Amino acid sequence: AKASPLPTRWNLPVLFVVSSVLGIVSCVSSLGLLEMILNSWNPDSFWQKVGMGGLQYGQVTTAIYLKVSVSDILTLFSARTGEYFFWQIKPAPILTVGAIFALIVSSLLSIFWPTSEPDDIPTEGLQGEIGVFVFVWIYCLFFWLIQDLCKVLTYRYMFKTNALGIKSTGKVELPDSTKQLIAEMNEAHGKTKDDKKDKLNGETIIEEETEDDVV
Repeated sequence: AKASPLPTRWNLPVLFVVSSVLGIVSCVSSLGLLEMILNSWNPDSFWQKVGMGGLQYGQVTTAIYLKVSVSDILTLFSARTGEYFFWQIKPAPILTVGAIFALIVSSLLSIFWPTSEPDDIPTEGLQGEIGVFVFVWIYCLFFWLIQDLCKVLTYRYMFKTNALGIKSTGKVELPDSTKQLIAEMNEAHGKTKDDKKDKLNGETIIEEETEDDVV
């Protein structure tokens, strides 16, 4: 993305609203996944209907870790483009490489993490449940698209209604006293230019008369 040549002036209320939309979608999707996998042993659950088996508590912990890790990185690509969709502004190479590296590390950790209890929390890798790993990734990508769509619709609504003064973001609003001073200065500057022009015209006339007298 190309940086603005002018100083950036943030509209914090707008950023708060948009960041809340992004955060709410991400939070709701995480809670939805947690509900599904905690209910994975229920024979009538969605998890069972799609052919997935019940998960141990340690696998639940790892699945949620993977979901939060992937969602947070994908949210970064959505948040950086403002009112545009994530694919409309190309990310910088350093951001792309960093994100890919982080996603690879998170994925490998979720698969190969040994069965353990860090901070007394049961944790188990998903190497025996690759289907869960794939499902979490697809789930994250699906809600990333929804998240980005919600962000764009939020921006469009605010631009349509000029909510929180979004249309004037980055513009300097001058008080009336300053506008009057600028007008007076422009008027004085205009008179100065006219005076200089009249003076130059007078000097030209004098020079022409002098040449005629010599002849």
